Amino acid sequence: MIKRDPNTLDPQHWQISNSSNARQTLITPNSDAPIIHSLGSAPTIQWFEADYWQDLNQITGTNSGRGTTYFIRQGASEMVLRAYLRGGMIGKWIKRTFWFKQVALTRVYREMALLDYLFHQGVAVPQPIAGLVTLDGLAPLSTFGLVCRNSILINKIPEAQDFHSYLLTQNVSHEYWHALGAQIAHMHLCGVNHHDLNIENVMLDKHGKVWLIDFDKCHWMGTDSIQYIAEHNLSRLARSLRKKQRLHINYHVTPTDWTALLNGYITFIGQHPDTLNLGACEVEDFTQALSKQLAALNIS
Repeated sequence: MIKRDPNTLDPQHWQISNSSNARQTLITPNSDAPIIHSLGSAPTIQWFEADYWQDLNQITGTNSGRGTTYFIRQGASEMVLRAYLRGGMIGKWIKRTFWFKQVALTRVYREMALLDYLFHQGVAVPQPIAGLVTLDGLAPLSTFGLVCRNSILINKIPEAQDFHSYLLTQNVSHEYWHALGAQIAHMHLCGVNHHDLNIENVMLDKHGKVWLIDFDKCHWMGTDSIQYIAEHNLSRLARSLRKKQRLHINYHVTPTDWTALLNGYITFIGQHPDTLNLGACEVEDFTQALSKQLAALNIS
């Protein structure tokens, strides 16, 4: 595992610049970053405006959930443009604005830092491309202090769809469930707790590679908390699968699928004892205890 601060973007690889009126802050890779060559040019503030891409006829698709996500072709890459929106009751009144203290504490900066950290640790997550923070003096919250809006650009995972879409129509091989368990374990060995690890935040591409997505509000906790993180994340994933089983007749998930996932998870943990600072005997005891802890998270 590469040692670095998971909460900070490396200034050797990233730059933060302000607009002329100081109301917008753009977070981009340095000009010599490989992703810039793939994109063909450096991201600008205009890149965060859907109309800009619409005028260029480079929007390849959209996805509507809490808000609209745009899929955009740029250079040799395809990107995802997403604005940060509030949920819950407060989201009905104040949808796009958040309290602002400093750029490093914004939702977009934190997600980009975590994605960049995981990406360079080898976890299969989308690579961050750019972020934009816009101070907003007209929002309802602005009466009480500085507020801002956040948007992010990330690499689109090519030729992939979420696990849920597959499970609606077909069984997924145990090989991929095992690989999913290993990816989750890899994330946990990097010390990261996923805020919402549901089955729709897992992607499978045409090459059979499993990816994890949606790291908004996720955070680094360190490997000392791995047992808590494991139970928290995997119980959330199990709940999402049980919910889909209730909602969809013949939803294609079985107890043996879940067992394959847990086996992949435990196997990956056991293969990396140094990350947990454990000896061979200690890691065996640890994985056995973890197996018992996770066994209760069964799928019917």
